[in-house]
Amino acid sequence: MPSSNLRYAEGPRSAAGASTATPSPTSTRRAEVAKPVADPRVEETQAKQHPVGARSVQTILERSFLPGVEDGAADEASSAKKRLVNAVTARRFAKIALGIGLVIAFGWAPLRAMLATTSVEAIVNARIETIRAPIEGIVQAPGEKAANWSATAAPPKLIITNPYADRSRLDELRRDLNALESQEETLGRQSQLAQTALDAIGLQAEKYRAGRLKLIDARLARQTADLQAANAKTAETAASKRRSDHLQQTGFISGAESDRVQYEWNAATSAEAAAQKRLEETKVEHDAVADGVFIGDSYNDAPSSIQRETELKMKKGELDAQLVAVRSQVTHIADQISEEEARYRLRSEATVALPLKGRVWEMLVGPGEFVNKGQDLLRVLDCSNPIVSANVDERVYNRLEVGSPATFRPLEDGRTYHGTIINLTGTAGAPANFAIPPINLRKSPFYVTIAMDDMGDAGCSIGRTGTVIFGDSNADSAHAASGETRPHLKGSNSEG
Repeated sequence: MPSSNLRYAEGPRSAAGASTATPSPTSTRRAEVAKPVADPRVEETQAKQHPVGARSVQTILERSFLPGVEDGAADEASSAKKRLVNAVTARRFAKIALGIGLVIAFGWAPLRAMLATTSVEAIVNARIETIRAPIEGIVQAPGEKAANWSATAAPPKLIITNPYADRSRLDELRRDLNALESQEETLGRQSQLAQTALDAIGLQAEKYRAGRLKLIDARLARQTADLQAANAKTAETAASKRRSDHLQQTGFISGAESDRVQYEWNAATSAEAAAQKRLEETKVEHDAVADGVFIGDSYNDAPSSIQRETELKMKKGELDAQLVAVRSQVTHIADQISEEEARYRLRSEATVALPLKGRVWEMLVGPGEFVNKGQDLLRVLDCSNPIVSANVDERVYNRLEVGSPATFRPLEDGRTYHGTIINLTGTAGAPANFAIPPINLRKSPFYVTIAMDDMGDAGCSIGRTGTVIFGDSNADSAHAASGETRPHLKGSNSEG
């Protein structure tokens, strides 16, 4: 900056000197030797940028000769230049960062799509299940509109009824049950009658036993009195015998009188002994009757009422045993009838089971039509286990493995669905039970089948196109966080 000021000052000074005095030749030659030759174009440019005038000359003189002005101006110009350089550098870095961000934002997704292992074609597919008739009978099916359902609607009911189902065994069991129930009722009534008669005979036998005991008690009382009379008679005769023996010794009584007294004493003693035995016999009979045993000469150990009671007890026991057996048979027959009714219901009416999520693909019979057992009724799409059929080129196919993760992205939907490779069929196609045969994908002959985890209602969107990305990093990171391991693609960076 000082050199430029001096340069600017030299111009005006030379101009002022030219206007006041004419230089000498010697001074002119010295000036030419001391000052380098100036470029005319530079001088012209400087003259255009700084026009010469009185005000300009004064400003240049003040800047050149005032003390401290030149240094302050130089510092101010240096700081301004630094600020300008810093501002320019900051703007350049900001532009570079913005450019890098735009490149990452708009270029990373296409670059990632180009570098990812993807399919050539991919469609949503599903397996077709053929529903067959479990029994023979008449088809009762809803209309075609009600035959379609989704994940939220309940599947339609397809019922087959057989009015000609065999029920002869069921009818026979029911007849046997009716006969056993009638027999059970009869035996129960007979048992009640036998119990009534038994109660009456038992009451009669108890009355007889009580009366017999009273009779024996009266006989015991009479025999006890007879024994007491015999004892008195024996005591009297014994006293007479003692007097007779004393008188006979003294000679005051005859021998005949003494013999008579002796006979009376013997007769009284025998009568007393007989009375004692009769009393003992009656006591034995009393004790036996008290124990329920009747002892006598003219009858057995039990009277006819007690014998009849015994017979009724035996008959009542037989009736009860028969009743228990019949009731057991009734229970067994009832169980057989329940089992036969269940079998008859299976033979006469059946509800065809359909997948929880699906759609009728083809109806093979109509309502009211008679079908045989095992006949095809309809074909339905099993949307509860959605799959995706895809084809890939040979390079990608050789890197895939069964069990590797995959991600399906529909073309018209921003969502992604995760799944797993379950089959690699190569050029052999795939099983024929798919709604859309994978062989219809003609851009590449290498076919892959992916089982999707959960697609919701989209699982029945058969034929919906999209792209399959193999080796989903999001799925791998999620499984890694949960501690599970999933297989990777052969030759990928994760192996090794």
